[in-house]
Amino acid sequence: MSPPDQLLRPGKSPRRACTIASLPVWAQAQNSRVGASYFKRANQRFGKGDVEGAIADFDIAIMADPRFAMAYNNRGIARERSGDTADAIVDYTRAIEINPRLSEALANRCKARLAQRNLDSAIIDCNEAIKLNPRLAQAFDTRGSVRFEKGDLDGAIADYSSAVAINSKLAESFSNRGAVRRALGDLDGALGDYNRSIKLNPHLPNTYNNRGNVWRDKGRLEEAMADFDKAIDLNPNLAIVYASRGFVRLIQGSGDEAERDFAQCLALNANLKSYIEDGISRARHELASRQ
Repeated sequence: MSPPDQLLRPGKSPRRACTIASLPVWAQAQNSRVGASYFKRANQRFGKGDVEGAIADFDIAIMADPRFAMAYNNRGIARERSGDTADAIVDYTRAIEINPRLSEALANRCKARLAQRNLDSAIIDCNEAIKLNPRLAQAFDTRGSVRFEKGDLDGAIADYSSAVAINSKLAESFSNRGAVRRALGDLDGALGDYNRSIKLNPHLPNTYNNRGNVWRDKGRLEEAMADFDKAIDLNPNLAIVYASRGFVRLIQGSGDEAERDFAQCLALNANLKSYIEDGISRARHELASRQ
């Protein structure tokens, strides 16, 4: 079997967003006019990709109203997008202190804690978010990822299924459920989920990489290569997919091309050396079994 699939998590997909609080800013009775104005502009800037400008405006909104829970929540999202997970958690925590019923902040802190691999604290946050808002699809999706990391594959399947039942357009949740189904040996179920994910969002390179692994498991190497090529097309800096493609090239007998892929993978992420070494061993065994 080819290497494990990659779950879509914070940072894996450029369009993967946390839950931006969407209540009307003027409904925040305690917020000053200045705070509400900068809060609105910060959200607009974030939506346009101006993360630094968004953080600056959230700073002003919070200075104008230090108890503006949604501003802390949304600044946390912006900080997380900029790679500052630790300070994002500080912001989510402050939002929860101000408003313990802000389920979006709990779900967002769960996701940030997952990124830090603080799994026990993450699942507590997701449980509380779901208790407060049983229709919050993001919380189910993130709890599914936590359960996957903890080895609870059946629980992960249940959570991803709940997420897509709430919101049938969550491409990432279909992709993540596909990864768990493949881990359980359900290749047809995994393929169906990846197909659904790609139909909803054809711009997720990890999903193409993961579907390529399923094609490899099924012995359909040409389809696997097409998916790996597409993933690289979408994100030439995604190291893992060069390894995936290199393994298939080894199985196809294209050793020189495989070596070039492995070299590119390591140039992008030197930490994948042992992953490649293990994968090469499996690929050679697979090649021998096909001969």
